[in-house]
Amino acid sequence: MSRLDPLPGQPQSGGEPVFDAPWQARAFAMAVHLNEQGLLPWTEWSSRLSAVIERHEKQGAVRTGDDYYGLWLETLEAIVAELDSR
Repeated sequence: MSRLDPLPGQPQSGGEPVFDAPWQARAFAMAVHLNEQGLLPWTEWSSRLSAVIERHEKQGAVRTGDDYYGLWLETLEAIVAELDSR
């Protein structure tokens, strides 16, 4: 697997992701796992997450790392639902 660059808005320190709660790290790990299994190209993930973030930012709803990973989870849930319906 190639190195995954941080996405826009992703909380990080020293170039590495930062998590405030265990659920955030688990959501991150699930997306990485789907990528490693060839089910979710990182470019598709980045594009879809960016679209969700943009939609929420227009509503003034993204302010903290917790908000960011909530959007990460929202995106992940949509993708998994699509994978499940295949």
